[in-house]
Amino acid sequence: MSHETRHNPIRHTARAIAVARPATSPAALTALIVSVLLGLLSGAAWMQLT
Repeated sequence: MSHETRHNPIRHTARAIAVARPATSPAALTALIVSVLLGLLSGAAWMQLT
């Protein structure tokens, strides 16, 4: 390993994020996606009505 690779803070942060990612539940992620889609659809419907 080179000096640059061993002390690269971006790589260390990416590894920490990758480790923390499985902690999020799929149900919470699905609920977030559904709520965003419903918000976009309701906004589009409101634009058509006004």
